Amino acid sequence: MAIEALVRRNVKLLLYAFVLSTLALLLIYGAWTAIVSTKVVRINLDATARQMARRKIMEEYCLTHSYEKEPTVNRDSLGYIVVDDEHKIIYCTIPKVSTTTWKNVLAKLRGIKLKNDKSVHEWDLWNRLYQYNEEERAIRIKTYFKFLFVREPLKRLLSAYKDKFIGGDAKLSRLDRRYIINKYRPQDLNKNENFVSFAEFIKYFSEDIPRNQHWRQYEKLCHPCLVNYNFIGHLETMAEDAPLLLKMAGIDDRVTFPPIHASTNTDEVLDYYSQVPTEYIKQLGELYRSDFEMFEYEYLGAVKPLLRHNASKEDNSNR
Repeated sequence: MAIEALVRRNVKLLLYAFVLSTLALLLIYGAWTAIVSTKVVRINLDATARQMARRKIMEEYCLTHSYEKEPTVNRDSLGYIVVDDEHKIIYCTIPKVSTTTWKNVLAKLRGIKLKNDKSVHEWDLWNRLYQYNEEERAIRIKTYFKFLFVREPLKRLLSAYKDKFIGGDAKLSRLDRRYIINKYRPQDLNKNENFVSFAEFIKYFSEDIPRNQHWRQYEKLCHPCLVNYNFIGHLETMAEDAPLLLKMAGIDDRVTFPPIHASTNTDEVLDYYSQVPTEYIKQLGELYRSDFEMFEYEYLGAVKPLLRHNASKEDNSNR
């Protein structure tokens, strides 16, 4: 009997211990869930507040600056604004700002099976704003959900140079490289590589000359004062912006945005731009000033330490 009583008591103790540990786990889980939920809510509030601020800045810019009110209706001017009539979405595709990823998301939404990542850029895969008549364009701009993503302008230019001038897609810049070499080093012009340094790239495009979509200004690609985008995303806050955009567009139950990859870092930016004379950086900045001001990027902020250093060196040499 004593043994049975001891066994019963031990079983009770084990049951009590099990119940207490379960309660403790539930409390911990509840606290963790509350913390995560609070964090998600805070992120959503922060991202929503950012959207309001960004759209307000854009509105004020458009009210106080001149802009192209009647852009030419052709492939070059309106061809990078793609239209999804089924889901009533307009997206301005700015190269070097996760465009491939966003196009893949929208292609998945449309149920398109892609051969590979690059096939998402096939021109005929997308309707383009210039392909509609004036009335059709106006209806879509007024009623569709419209979005774009931008990034710090100087970092975007560096990314474009690395990819299109010295990277795996350098064939796209073949003609530009020939023009640049012919202008600055005609004796080196040949039919093959025509390597262009970053300093030459910036010097060339610090002049007010035509440029392709990979280094064209945001204003000339997306016409934000005319289109009045519902959502203005930044590459720098993509992790928070992307989920909010999907929710606002009403498609978050059908598609998701994949994990974010690291972009060009500060040290790399300063290293590349340190190869460029200050005068060309400043000339370039003026040509892209609207990109900075429209989207609330500090003017030449990415290279401010470099410009201060160069100014200090010049002061010392003049003493």
